[in-house]
Formats: sequence, C-alpha cells, structure tokens
Amino acid sequence: MALKARIIELSKRTTQKYPLLGHIAVLASGTAVAQMVALIASIFTARMFTPEEFGQFAIYGSLVAIAATVASLRMDLTIVLPESADEARRIVRIATISNMIVAAVVAAAAFALHGLIVDVYGSEDLARWMPLAGLSVFFLAQATVLQYWFNRNKDYRTISLNRVQQMVGSSGGQVAAGLLGQRHLLGLILGTMVGPAFAYFNLRRKSHAVREPIPAGVASKRDLLIRYKKMPLLNLPNALIDGIRINGIPLMIGLVALDSVGQFSRAWTIMMVPIGLMNGAVSQVFFQKLSRVEPGDMRPLVAATIKRALLITVFPFGLIYILAPWMFLFLFGPQWDMSGDIARALTPWLAMQLVTSPISTLFVVTENQEWLLIFSIVFAATPLSLLFFSPLALVPTLTIIGFAMAFLLVVLLVMAMIAATGFDKRAERALA
Repeated sequence: MALKARIIELSKRTTQKYPLLGHIAVLASGTAVAQMVALIASIFTARMFTPEEFGQFAIYGSLVAIAATVASLRMDLTIVLPESADEARRIVRIATISNMIVAAVVAAAAFALHGLIVDVYGSEDLARWMPLAGLSVFFLAQATVLQYWFNRNKDYRTISLNRVQQMVGSSGGQVAAGLLGQRHLLGLILGTMVGPAFAYFNLRRKSHAVREPIPAGVASKRDLLIRYKKMPLLNLPNALIDGIRINGIPLMIGLVALDSVGQFSRAWTIMMVPIGLMNGAVSQVFFQKLSRVEPGDMRPLVAATIKRALLITVFPFGLIYILAPWMFLFLFGPQWDMSGDIARALTPWLAMQLVTSPISTLFVVTENQEWLLIFSIVFAATPLSLLFFSPLALVPTLTIIGFAMAFLLVVLLVMAMIAATGFDKRAERALA
C-alpha cells in the first residue's frame, strides 16, 4: 500500500509540474481503451465477415475518410487559435455548414455514379449502399469539429471518453451485425456508423456554449475565412493529398481484387492500434501547446517531442516486425494469412508515422503550410506510383513502399526542426 501511495503521489507531482504530460495521459488512456476494444472486436468480426466483404467496406471507408478529412475546409483546426471564444464559436458554425454541404454532395455523387462504381470495382452491393457515405462523412467530420472545441477548452477528459464511446459503438455495432446475421456490406456500414453518430450527438449535447448567441461586433464568417485563409488554401490541399495517399492504396488494390483489399485493410487496421495508443492524444495536446508557445521555446519543444516519440516507438514496432505473420494467423484465422505479411511490410513506415505525427501540426503554427503541401505531394505520389508501376507481387511491393515512406518521414523531421528554428529566430529578431 505504501508503494502504491508513493506512485500516486509521484504521478500527481509530475502532472502538476508538467501539465502537458497530464493532458497526454488523459487522452492516451481513452485512446488506449478505444484501440483495445477495436482489437478485441476484430478477432470476432474476422470470423464473421470474409476478406472480400471487408474489402468492399475498405473501399467505402476510404472514400468516406477522404471526404471527411476535407469536409470542414480544415477550419476545425483554427478553433483553438482565436483568443476570443465568440470567434471560435463562429468558426465552429463555418465548419458545420461546410460539413453539411460536403456530406450532401457526397451522397448525391454516390447516387449519380452508381454505374461507374460497379464498372470499376465489380460490386453491385458497394454501388447500392455507397450513398450512405454522406451520413458517415457528416458524423465523422462534425464529431472532429466538436472535439477541437473541447480541445480549445482543455477538456481532454471529455475527448478521451468520447473516443472510447465512439470505438465501442463502431466495434460493437459490427459484432452485433454479425451476430444478427447481417454478414454483408450493409451490416458493416450500419454497425460502424453507430460509433461516430453517437460521438456526434453526445458531444453536441455537452457543448451548450457552442450554440450560445454570438454578440454584435464579433468578426464575421467572411472576416474569419479571410484571416485564416491559409487553412482552405494551403492546409486543405495538403490534407486532401494526405487523405488520397493513405486511402488511395486500398482504392488501387481494389481495382485488382477486393479480397486483397480486405487483407491490406486488416493489416492496416491492426497496425493502427499501437499508433492510436499515443498518436491522436499526443498530436491534439501538442497542437494546443504549439498554438500558445512562447517565442524561443519552439525548437526545444519540437526536439523533446521527437525524442520521446522515438523512445516510445522502438520496442513495440520491433516486436511487431518479428511476430506479425504468426500473430495474425493466431488471432484471425487462416483466411487472413496474407495480412500478417503485409503488416510486417508496413512496419517501418508506420513506426516513423508515429514519430512524426505529433509535429505535423507544427507547420500550421509556424505558417509554413506550403512546405508541408510540397512534401505531401511527394509523400502521396511515392506509394501510389510504386504500387502502380511495380512488377512485383503485392507483399514485396508493400515492403519497398514501407522503407521508402520511412525515409521520407525522416526528411519531414528535418524540415520540422528547420521550421521551428526559423520561428524562434523570427521572434528573436522582432524583439531585438
């Protein structure tokens, strides 16, 4: 008991001295629970749905993810930036209107392109249910907007709990669909939609302040769009390119075989578990910290964050690289044999992604979005080009992609340090 008391006391003193660590711990705890729920649920769903059905769902999910990423014009990121809470409320409303418009356009486009989807992917089921993507886009994008509102107010406990609820809803929905005999694409779509829908309505219920009237004299929607024009003009294309990079791979694999997409999707989803344990938590807290950083403190903050991320990464991803092929067979069954080899191939890339993820928002704060845009174009073109032109089979091609992407992410770390140093030097010159 004495040891337990000392540990608790040490934890309290540490979080009081370093509040950033406390915020990360709160978000990480929720993210960890959410990821573990997803992992446990996937053991059951892997035996309820076939690789081809997961392949269909991966195509649906990839298109939803691309649209949801850009639906708010990236104005969700600016919610934490204004000093005025009233201006932040107005930005929430700008993002909400944009989300509604994009969701409606996605649903309408899915109806109109029914025949094209059948021709490209050879799946009538996928084409029939693709219009539901409009709802999926809105719930995902709007939940993200409201999370940034709570991030602005440093209510990390609400964000953490909401992540758990969202993942429990999605994972539980998929399992429930399988148990109820809905072992097809529609079951996966509706089961998964439970999570973001609940996340949105729950956050909306808790965010009364967002809906308070905005007094006269506050900057208009037009003024705020002009002030933060770099978000839609530079950060939006960057986010779109990044979304295409991540989701373009399953979309391209699907041109050949939907069951191969299912294998890739299984590997990618499981590999996201260790990344998800820290990725979103560190990124959101780090972004909030960056938005308030004092001039001269940027470079030390970035260097310390990179060092910590590297220390977190080495052991778990080394273990994954060694054990992945056997682990996937044991957890998910023989029909998922290829996914373990794919997971090993992706390990270098995803390990470095964990390291770089916290500092990706640095370029927004230092107003170097154009750097990130150029990098993102190269970063997106690399895996898609290798996948398209490679004469090798899928797994060897993904192995080459994994190491190539890891190298590019090392380049991104160097760019981040240069941007941070430049930010501090500009501040020093301004004070001189």
